[in-house]
Amino acid sequence: MKTLPVLVLVLIATLGFIGYRMSTRPVLVVRNQLAFPVRVTLLGGDTLLPAGTALERAMDRQQPVAVRWEMEPPRTSGRLPVGAGIAGAATVKAEDGPAPLNITPTMNGAPLFAPLITNATGMPLRVRVNAGLQGSQDCSCEVPVAATRMPIGYYPLFQNSSVEVRDSLGRRATFTDLGPKVTDRSGALGLRFNAGDLK
Repeated sequence: MKTLPVLVLVLIATLGFIGYRMSTRPVLVVRNQLAFPVRVTLLGGDTLLPAGTALERAMDRQQPVAVRWEMEPPRTSGRLPVGAGIAGAATVKAEDGPAPLNITPTMNGAPLFAPLITNATGMPLRVRVNAGLQGSQDCSCEVPVAATRMPIGYYPLFQNSSVEVRDSLGRRATFTDLGPKVTDRSGALGLRFNAGDLK
């Protein structure tokens, strides 16, 4: 008869484990590590996730969740997007605890950076990123006088990445070798151009 208490204890433990599994669900945690908002689509819903924030959604165990995201890029005064677009998709499956999904500043596995331009030159500026390099790209935008940390989008990041500005008189100023200086996980990098920098 000693086996009866043992069986009862086993049954209680089993029922407790089943109850725990049913009452606790894994949580999908989507983190936007970009410098700009991201539109996230999952579980039939659509959410605009601000820069540097996270979205949590409960999941069913063993039930994969499809997640899609697309960055909301900065735009010119004419409402045209500037810089590289960042978008992606993933299928997440979880057992217990949080299931993290980090949206990072990369494109096809390669890093990107986001220059934030402060214009203290007294002249409107045009911008070219990575002049002379494979990822060279003109920003189809104008940085107005007195702009502070104006975003111009994402661009490929290399060790010798550069950001060049020019004014209407043809004068130029350049920040070079920016790769090691991009330390924020969002890829954002503040650059200040002063009047004396234009040559």
